[in-house]
Amino acid sequence: MRSLSNKVINSIQILGMVSLLVFVPLSTQAASDDSAGTQSYTLTRQYGSVLFRVMQQQYLNLVGRFDQYSATLDMDFNDLSNSRLNATVQMGSLSMTDSDVVETLVNSSVWFNAPLYPEATFTTTSVDVTGEDEADFHGELKFVGVTKPWTLHVKFYGGTDGELSGSSIGMLATGSFDRTDFGLDQYLNMAEELVSIEVNVKFNRD
Repeated sequence: MRSLSNKVINSIQILGMVSLLVFVPLSTQAASDDSAGTQSYTLTRQYGSVLFRVMQQQYLNLVGRFDQYSATLDMDFNDLSNSRLNATVQMGSLSMTDSDVVETLVNSSVWFNAPLYPEATFTTTSVDVTGEDEADFHGELKFVGVTKPWTLHVKFYGGTDGELSGSSIGMLATGSFDRTDFGLDQYLNMAEELVSIEVNVKFNRD
């Protein structure tokens, strides 16, 4: 009887050890997957830039830079298509070499009209994954009081932890729109309709 009891005890102990070997790694993996899920990030303007370009009179790319902007980014590292980007640019923060051009673009009623429309905003509605760490962020661009569908083509770069889900994320985003779609239809003989946008920014995890 004692020998039988010892065998039963030994069997129970062996089953317990097997259970630990099987279930502990699975639990650890599940926790790891959860921690790599959705993370929230906030844009920092350190080293960043928000630029626009438009061809002027067929010989010059006119370039402007906005110095005041903000954005939040919710990244779903398990499914990038669930990520969301929301951004705001202060139109009065335009910086260019010629201050007279800045004054005209920012304050004229036929251009940015910043006193009436101080901000341009982009809000994500859906995301299509296009490659490794790349996606098209579809959403709504509100600019000079007009809201239109718009797409940003985004490439993400791993940050300070050496991977995309680290404490910082770099982002290169490009897009373009026809300025006449937003009612900016003046001086078509001087500046083309197509306006290109380039965003180089860094996000820090909240």
